[in-house]
Amino acid sequence: MKAKTSLDLTRELFQIMKQFPRPKLKQISIDGLTRSEYELLVMLVMGKDADKKAFTVTEISNMLQITPAGVTHLINPLEGAGYIERLQDPNDRRIVRIGLTDKGTQVAESLISEVRENLIGLVNHLGEEDSKTLIRLMTKSIEFFASQFEN
Repeated sequence: MKAKTSLDLTRELFQIMKQFPRPKLKQISIDGLTRSEYELLVMLVMGKDADKKAFTVTEISNMLQITPAGVTHLINPLEGAGYIERLQDPNDRRIVRIGLTDKGTQVAESLISEVRENLIGLVNHLGEEDSKTLIRLMTKSIEFFASQFEN
């Protein structure tokens, strides 16, 4: 049997990646959110702690790895729908922070719960050893791609 060449493996990996399904989350279709909008809500929930409950547009831009203009484009409809609110910084009134409303927190936590259930299902399907292998390989892949885009 002939060993696979690098080109054969590249083609096989490309075909596999094209087939990878994107999970369809129930909550998103109910609330009509785009993928970028729910990522913003989830990031706001996961990023907050006891001391920090709201973020500047620049902080959000860095976390989502998009431009500040892109963040503003996401914020406006979410604010209009009552998911987020603009808040004044308590230390500097010139700074505007973006925080979640109760509605936004509820939706984001529901999305996190749904994703968690999907990931638990994947871990159960793969088993512990294959799950650890997947995590290790995905980490190495992220490191590789991150190194390709460094300046």
